[in-house]
Amino acid sequence: MPDYRTIDIEVDGGLLHVGLWGNTGPRILCSHGITANHLSFQGLADALGDGFQLIAPDHRGRGGSAGIAGPWGMAEHARDMAALLDALNIDSVDLMLGHSMGAFVTVVSQAAMPERIPRYMLVDGGLPLFDEVPDVTPEQLIDAIIGPAMQRLDMQFESAAAYLDFWRAHPAFARVEDWSDALENYFLFDLTGKAPHLHSPVNKTAIVEDTNSQLMSDIIPASIEQLSGEGWFLQAPRGVMDDAPLYPLARVERLAQAIPGLTVCALEDVNHYTIVLGGNGARQIATLLRSTLKPGS
Repeated sequence: MPDYRTIDIEVDGGLLHVGLWGNTGPRILCSHGITANHLSFQGLADALGDGFQLIAPDHRGRGGSAGIAGPWGMAEHARDMAALLDALNIDSVDLMLGHSMGAFVTVVSQAAMPERIPRYMLVDGGLPLFDEVPDVTPEQLIDAIIGPAMQRLDMQFESAAAYLDFWRAHPAFARVEDWSDALENYFLFDLTGKAPHLHSPVNKTAIVEDTNSQLMSDIIPASIEQLSGEGWFLQAPRGVMDDAPLYPLARVERLAQAIPGLTVCALEDVNHYTIVLGGNGARQIATLLRSTLKPGS
């Protein structure tokens, strides 16, 4: 298993908590989903093994970075990515990989720093979800998309076991093969407080404002027009509730036609969560990364 450690770096508003895996080989800058944390990528790090380096922050308002009191939005997350590379004295990474909201952060980051991010991988996110923005509030939109993941932010849990049971009941994780120690560690990192009043540390205001930024503003269309270099979109055939895909394949292929250098890859037997958090999804992504980046270099 690759070496794992964490650091904290100063960014505008506070300390950004960062997970690091590996010490040699191609560098992959990772960006997690809207209510997630850096341990989203533990399974991917394990699937890649030695010879790769993963750099994954807890985005402001989440996980170990929950104490950062704004501002929010995709541009701010991209600035945090630049500050992280500066703090690590890294001129450029080999690839940036983002899942869900993290893919939108990746789009904005690559457009802003093409010389530092020559390749990018969008994992079931990053492209517009709608041709026209729905006439709803950001709160209504994010609740409609991720449902239980948003609702848990207002919940308290009597124990860590109760929190795991909450996630075990989620349709996305109902399959036994999708559960693992890495997944359990990811969930447990998302707890704070004392029993019987455990809760998620995720800042709800950050979620709402980031939803507005990624899905209801013009920053993503403008950044997509500036994308350069080699890119991939990895599509999950099932969605957030293990149902219809968040990105129908035909829509992704249509959108990709307007983005030079973007290749669409449909992964097998995964949903929007397990495309990264499940062992099957992590292994498929690891295979693609090995074919793209030379390990051990």
